[in-house]
Amino acid sequence: MNRSNSQRRQRRSLFFVPGGEPRKLQKCLTSGADTLLLDLEDSVALDDKDRARKLVAAALRAGGFGSSEPGVRVNPPGTAYFEADLEAVIMAGARAVMLPKAETAEGIVAVAERIDALSRRRDIGEPVALLVLVETAAGIVNLPELIRVAPNIDAFCFGHADFSRDMGLAATTPDAGSVLHARTTLAIAAKAARRTTIDTVFLDVRDSEAFRRDAERGRALGFDGKLCIHPSQVDIANEVYTPTVAEIDHARRVIDAYQSAKRDGRGVFAVDGKMVDAPLIEIQRDVLARARKAGVVTDSAPVDGEKDDDAGHGRKRGN
Repeated sequence: MNRSNSQRRQRRSLFFVPGGEPRKLQKCLTSGADTLLLDLEDSVALDDKDRARKLVAAALRAGGFGSSEPGVRVNPPGTAYFEADLEAVIMAGARAVMLPKAETAEGIVAVAERIDALSRRRDIGEPVALLVLVETAAGIVNLPELIRVAPNIDAFCFGHADFSRDMGLAATTPDAGSVLHARTTLAIAAKAARRTTIDTVFLDVRDSEAFRRDAERGRALGFDGKLCIHPSQVDIANEVYTPTVAEIDHARRVIDAYQSAKRDGRGVFAVDGKMVDAPLIEIQRDVLARARKAGVVTDSAPVDGEKDDDAGHGRKRGN
């Protein structure tokens, strides 16, 4: 299954929207999030699942998402709601599906095949993106197995709150102990599979500066975007995961110096007194690729050797 087209989408911010609240389903359209995740799982009470599903399907059919990707977090496979959720949201026009509690390769393949079958029924040309949310100890342990079916997956996402509960931890902070270890492990595993990596939520919606620090920590860990649970977090996530003016300027100077060195037959050169070689050149190509996706760099011609990809890593995907 080739999902390369949907993988090219930028996902700096993925905003959870309670599926049972019509006002929030309408208000989220102006949030500015790269992806809107209309939620049928954790934010919906058990006795409200059917009503929420209808509301989300109606919101998808109504459209008005602009540049935001309309996605849905469905209930996990094995629940009484999963099949009805999946069929309803794909038939209504969801462009991404988040699979919670992802733990096994077989489970992911089964969901991917079901999504493809429903997409064919609706005659959807571009594949529906599959975002897997890893949020249990079993999911982290089984990451090597999940990597095996990575071509079916558009993004690996980490959920630290459920992971903390699964581990029996009283604290739910994502920056220490086994939670930080799992967070880092997922980021590395996803990059090994050449997939987009989405960082966990930050629960204190009142502390914007703490959210910014956590988003910056996630970026430093190698993530490409962040899950958001409040509108105020969206702009911050977009900013953190967009290259700054200084970063873009430095990237351009490195690429210019590389092209000059190449003309002179030199493989290694210095910029600002620091030696630059092939890996560092690739990093700066990544900066420019991400800047173009974010719209802060408008020239479309790639620099010498630069290639676009789905997560903006400066590497061409093979699947």
